This record gives sequence, structure tokens and C-alpha cells, in this order.
Amino acid sequence: MAEIRDFNRNQYLLKGGKNKKGNDNKKENKNHKEKNTGQNNNRDQKSMDSMLARHRQLKLYTVLAVAAVAAVVAIGAYIQWKNKVYVSYSVVQENEWLRASESKTINLKGTLFTYSNDGMSCTDLKGKTIWNQTYEMQNPVVRTCNKTAAVGDYNGRKIYVANAQGMLGTIETTLPIRDFCVSSNGVVAAVLDDSSVTAIYLYSATGKSFADFKTRMSNSGYPIAVDISNDGSLVAVSYIKAEKGKVVSNIGFYNFSSVGQNYTDNFVSGYGYPEAVIPLVHFMGNDTIFAVADNRIMFFKGKQTPESLSENMISEEIQSVFYNESHVGLVFYNTAADTKYRIEIYDTSAKKVSELAFDMEYKDIMFDSSGIVIYNDSECMLYDWDGRLKYQGAFSDKIICFVPGGSISRHTLVTESSIQSIELQ
Repeated sequence: MAEIRDFNRNQYLLKGGKNKKGNDNKKENKNHKEKNTGQNNNRDQKSMDSMLARHRQLKLYTVLAVAAVAAVVAIGAYIQWKNKVYVSYSVVQENEWLRASESKTINLKGTLFTYSNDGMSCTDLKGKTIWNQTYEMQNPVVRTCNKTAAVGDYNGRKIYVANAQGMLGTIETTLPIRDFCVSSNGVVAAVLDDSSVTAIYLYSATGKSFADFKTRMSNSGYPIAVDISNDGSLVAVSYIKAEKGKVVSNIGFYNFSSVGQNYTDNFVSGYGYPEAVIPLVHFMGNDTIFAVADNRIMFFKGKQTPESLSENMISEEIQSVFYNESHVGLVFYNTAADTKYRIEIYDTSAKKVSELAFDMEYKDIMFDSSGIVIYNDSECMLYDWDGRLKYQGAFSDKIICFVPGGSISRHTLVTESSIQSIELQ
């Protein structure tokens, strides 16, 4: 703390008297007094300035000290929160919700998307139906991208496109549907098949076909996986074929923006992988793509002409893959430890950033903003991004769908008869 000093003014005693000439000294004393008064005023001003400066310095030190204490308290609270482990939960709110027993429900970015052979619908987390659509399908398959969903009939000829607000359109194909994917804006890339040629068509959400490219087994091979960028301009296809008795896979990228018009058949780049099968290729946004083979994970970078970024070889058998726009998770059997499963997590730069092990049988695994969610019909496990277990527990009702709440402690449980908002404790 700054020292504050006391400043005493000098006092001058002026005595009257006679000089050698016998004159009165008043004038001289007056001049002397005025001179000393001026000096004192200057000294007083300097003293005052000094006191003000020291006062301001003291206030600054006080503010800094208070800020430092607040920072220590905040850091302590953050550490306590970060290290907190939850042991139970309470139901904060519960709403009735009924669905057909044969239907399936998924989380569509905070809404519940339900589909079956007879139709599809969207419901908010309070159980209120936002919209519904009827149809007839033999083998409905759903594909999603952010808040957009598409339901198509495998080997059928119809695809329905919708988002959380309502229906966007219906696509009718001329050939049987083998696979398809959807972008955020509703553009659909559909793999259609006939006896000799496999064609990939691009449709708007309203059902208009605006581009296509065809492949033969003797050329590129047969497409076994397809995905489209969020903006619908770039398509990635995984092909498989046999060469000299060995399996060969190829990944091709097709650009349908103005850049792709300068390339034959919109083909902008491609990569071959001998003795590999690649059943999954996926866009993480618009400019990062990953693909998973039976023996490796590959990353590609580029919004217009994707280039190979990394190829990580894998010696173990992959059991599951889960992902969002920033991370990819691979699930393996954990043969080298006591727990049954092991997870490796990669970021968009192809770097392995985390690893964790768990022992629970799972129905689904997903990324949340707070970490990783693992759940089955009756229990769940929650991990933070550092791989620390934050919660493990059982639920009283059978879980149809688990909706992360954006924080480690708030989530939504969807059962066969209700939607429950829960708070971990």
C-alpha cells in the first residue's frame, strides 16, 4: 500500500524594526513576505499534485487487488465445476408423448424426428407436434444434415425432404434408390441403379433434377458410400471394384459449383486405395472430409478441389464411428485392458486428440458441446473432452432417444410415453 505523507507548511516570523538609516522595515518585510508566500504556494501546489498522484496510485492498486481476488475465486470455482462428478438426477419437467411402437425417433438438432413405414413427423421437446407427413414405404431410410432430414425408400423411388419447420418437397426417381444423402439446404444426392450403369443424380429439395454423373463397374467401380457438403456444391463418392483378384477402392470428388464446370463430368479430384474397403465418407462442413476404411482413416481438405490431408493406418477392427463437424470418434474392442471398449477421437486436422475406455454396452454414442454421450436403453455415461467420467447411472424408464442439453448437467430423455427434462446432481 502506498505511503501517504503529512506535509507541514513553513512558517516565517517577520519582525518589525529600524534599519541603519532609521527607516521602517515594513516595506522590506512586506516584500519578503510576498516572496515567501509565492514560494509556499508553489510548494503547496507540488504537495497537492503529489498527494493526488499517490491517491490515484492507491486506487489503482486497490482495483488490481480486488480483481486478483475475484480471479482466484473464479478459477477456484471453475476447477471445482470442471472436476465435479454427478451421482444422480432429478426430473425437472415431464410431458406426455405417444408414438407408434414400430416407429423410430432420432434427435434432429433439438427436435424429435420420428419416421416409420407410414409417415414421418417432427415434435418439439415438450411433446408438441410441429408437423407430420404420411407416405407408404417398404424400407424407409433416413439421412440428416444439421436440421434437415430426408427419408427414402430403399429400392423404392421416392425421397421426402423436410426440416424442423416443415416439409421442403418430394423427390421421385426413375430408377431404384440404392443410397442417398442430404445437405443442410435440402439438396439430395441419390445413387440410382439399373442393370448396367450406376448413376448419381442431384435433386433440389423440391424434386428437380439438376445434375448427374454415371459410373460403370469396369471404370470407377460400384458406389458404396456417398455424401454431400453442407451447401450442396460438392459430392464425395466411395467406389469399390476388383482388379486382378484384389479389392481396390477409390474416392472421387465432384464439384457442381462454377469451378466444377471446368472439369470433365465435374470430377475435380480422386484417390485410390488398394486392398481397402471404404463404407463411409462424410463431410465435416464444406471443406473437410473424412473416410473410414477397414484398415485406415483418411482426411481430405478443400472446398473446391479436395486434397488428401492425412492417412492413418489402423490395425484393429473398428466397431463404430460417430462424428460431428469438429471431431470423429472410432470405437474399438479394448483387447489390451480390462474394459470392453476404447474410443479414439480425431479433430479436423487429422490429429488424435483424446482417448478413453468404457465397459458399457451401447445403443448410440454422440458428441455434445460438453463432451461425449454414451447410452443404451437403460443407462448412460457422460465424459468431458479430457476423457473424465462425469456421470454414470441408470434410468427408471426405457430410453428411446437421448437429447444432449448443451451443458453437462441438463439433458432430455425420450421414453415410449414421455419426454423428460433432467438435471444431473
